[in-house]
Amino acid sequence: MEQITEYYDYLLDTIRHSGWIVHKELSFRQIDDKEAYIRGELWLFGGLVLHIAEYVVIRKGKPDKDKYRYQLLDNLNNMIARWDNAPHHPEIPNYPYHKHLKNGKITSSSKLSISDVLDELDDVLKDLQNFYSDNLQKSES
Repeated sequence: MEQITEYYDYLLDTIRHSGWIVHKELSFRQIDDKEAYIRGELWLFGGLVLHIAEYVVIRKGKPDKDKYRYQLLDNLNNMIARWDNAPHHPEIPNYPYHKHLKNGKITSSSKLSISDVLDELDDVLKDLQNFYSDNLQKSES
């Protein structure tokens, strides 16, 4: 990957193939041919919204996220989880990569991409899909 636009195309392709995203609104602010700020919202199955923000620089042909935040909200705007690399929890293993949980706990994470977050959400979203499918079938019978 030599150009930041290639990374943005990869991001859009990842979103397009996730299967869980029902709507997206993203902004891409290119700073130069190797640097950009990407932010927006992904509306997921079940009324969940994933807010994303990435400051990405292409270094040695690879995208490097100097800053990122992925925040999952329920349909009432309550935080379910947030993954970020803000340097405010030095006590966490794998600092600065961490995850904020709904119950207020902070856990260690790793350097993530949007595809990593969507993979992590896969089980949650499958459970939600099964719940809605089961309830729909019950109401139809």
